[in-house]
Parts: sequence; structure tokens; C-alpha cells
Amino acid sequence: MAACTGMPSTTATTNVAFDTEAPSRSFRFDYHAELAAENPDDEIRMWLPLPSNTVDQEIGELTVVASHPYLINALQSGDGRSLYLESKGEDLSVTVSFDVKRTATAGGGSATATEIAAGLHTDSMIPMGGKVSAMSASVKVSRGSGTMSIARSLYDHTLDRMTYEKPANGSWGRGDAEWACDSRHGNCTDFHSYFMGLARTREIPARFVMGFPISGAGEAAGSTGNIGGYHCWAYFYDQSEGWRPVDISEADKNPDKAEFFFGNLDENRLEMIGGRDIVLSPEPAAGSLNLFIYPYVEVNGFPSSKVDKAFTRTNL
Repeated sequence: MAACTGMPSTTATTNVAFDTEAPSRSFRFDYHAELAAENPDDEIRMWLPLPSNTVDQEIGELTVVASHPYLINALQSGDGRSLYLESKGEDLSVTVSFDVKRTATAGGGSATATEIAAGLHTDSMIPMGGKVSAMSASVKVSRGSGTMSIARSLYDHTLDRMTYEKPANGSWGRGDAEWACDSRHGNCTDFHSYFMGLARTREIPARFVMGFPISGAGEAAGSTGNIGGYHCWAYFYDQSEGWRPVDISEADKNPDKAEFFFGNLDENRLEMIGGRDIVLSPEPAAGSLNLFIYPYVEVNGFPSSKVDKAFTRTNL
């Protein structure tokens, strides 16, 4: 699903950071994964996410260099595509490269009834009716009674309650809303899962997006940099203003941008996959995946963490 479509109403969009044309940047992105076979009889299967065009990003010149034949399929559950390849006892490797033009955004766009229903449903790590729901009911709305006012109060509450912190051997990074409610710390998955649970309890549709932060803003064309890991953010839906983004973990790391990251996203990011409880095609033996951004590998029907991965951007 695209991040947003045309603005749905004549109501003025609030808290938009761009008075004129939104900033943009262009870069090439390389996504590499490889796995060494350990036994000649091993049945090895690998999936990795592929990007899609949205109104906020344009994907071009996508190339795949792979050790084995591959398939590209839409996700069975979730928003986006995946690449799949397999081998019998042979090393697997694949590099996906593509150009990106990414634009800063304030979101917007109408939603279908199906999308709204999906934005209100329960995910395995974002349950309804538990402690997050109880917390949501206790959050006071101080800026009005509409969806934007409620969402802002939930955003402020999450920002006040949570701290971006990733202690060694901790349970952060699973996007477990109930755990985040208790721990009061975590990474971007934990921040945004908690916010989504709060919003859905208030009957505000919310959805989850995974991608990568893109470094090197302002550097010359040809400059390169390694991307250390993924990033994620969320959208909530307002009937008048459409899908509006939040990046609360970045707001916590950069308090001077807390106002900006309610309803706005910068251009220094790449969107890859939307949704939780992702069902890939062909379906893995493990079934649905809580999160899907890194290569997912199964060896003889069991998940393997031995895959090597690397992500690189080059400014265009």
C-alpha cells in the first residue's frame, strides 16, 4: 500500500512543516545477503524485502544479482513485495540494487474500508484489551476532541513515557506493545507498537512501516555510506487529513524535532515493507513473521540467524 494518495478533503492539514515544495534527495541503495551452506543435504530458503513506489518515493533501475534463480512475489499478508531463492546444499547470495528519489512528507490520502479495518485489528504483538488499552483510556486529551488532538496527546504520552534505549541482552526490538508499556524503553519498533496500541484503543486506525535510515544528507554525489540497521515509523488515520505519519523514536533522540515528527517525515529514509505478522510467498515453515526487514532464512525448515547482510547507500 502506498504511504499516501491525494489529500481527501478540503480541511486544512495541520502541523505541516513544509510551506513550499517538500525537500527531497536521491540515492542508490544496495541490499546484500549471503549464507554459506554447511552440509550438502541442507535445504536452504531465503526471503528478503523489496521496495515499492509510493507518492513519497520513486524506485528505479532495480537490479538483482543472485547465485540461484529467484521469484518476486507480493506479500500474502502485509504491504509490499519479497524476493525468494533456494538451494540444496549450496551457498546462497543475492544483491538487490535500486535508485530512490525520496521526498519529505506530511502524509495524507484517503483510506479504503479494508485499510481502515486493517488499521484497527489486533496484531500478535499489539493486542487489544490489555494494559496498553487501559493506559490509552487514562491519557487525557488536552488539545481538543478530534482525531488529530487525540493522536497528538497519545504521541506526547508515548514520548514522555518511553526512552530510546537498547540495553545489551534486553528484550527490546520485538515491537511488543505490552512489554513497552512496562519497560518504558526500547527501539523504534517498541515506540511505534505502543503508540499504535494506544491509537487503536481510541478507534484511530494505525499502521506500521519498516525501512532504513539514510545517512549522508548534504554530501556530494558519489559519496557512500554503510547503513547499520533498520528504522520504522507509523501512520494514523484522520478522516479529514488522511494518513498522517509519526516518528516518535526519532523525536525522543532529537527533542528539538519533536514537533516536526508529529505529522511529518524527513527525506532521509527508505520505505521497504508495511504491516506486522507478515506472511511471505512461498510461505515459510515458521508461518507469519512478526517483523520483516532483514533477510529471513530457513535451513531444513528451521530459522537460521547465520545469514550475513550489508546495506549501503550512494548519493546520486
